[in-house]
Amino acid sequence: MLEKFGINGPMLLFQIVHFLLMVWLLRRLLYQPVMNAFEGRKTRIADSLAEAERVAAQAAQERSELEAQIAAERRQAQASLQAAVATSEEAAKKRLAEASTEADSMLAKAREEAENTRRSALSGVQTDITELALAAAAKVVGAAVDDRRHRDLIDDFLKNEIGEVA
Repeated sequence: MLEKFGINGPMLLFQIVHFLLMVWLLRRLLYQPVMNAFEGRKTRIADSLAEAERVAAQAAQERSELEAQIAAERRQAQASLQAAVATSEEAAKKRLAEASTEADSMLAKAREEAENTRRSALSGVQTDITELALAAAAKVVGAAVDDRRHRDLIDDFLKNEIGEVA
């Protein structure tokens, strides 16, 4: 019956067997290795993506740790700077206090020297005035009157009068 249509039966059977053999060979030699290669590639890509995600997560964690470390070091540097500023301010206050104490000491010494100089000048002037008064009294009276008594009177007068002024 196939011959009516121009089909050769044994040849058709041979071609069908040949076709099935080719399908089996292609499947065995080509399709399975290609599918295995695709599957392996798919697995490698999935593994690479998972590794990339793991590396990205690790990088993010390390970045946050580094940022925290940098922030801690900045705080520490700021604290060190503040400590240094406080130390220098304390040293400046100490030096200022020392300078003020030294200036006060020098001023007190200068005042004391000025007072000593004034007293010695007044003492010298007082002695001169006493001698002048004795000389004037001796001329007025005409003779020397108890020199010691006159000196005591003049010294009392000068202490009372000049002492109030000084």
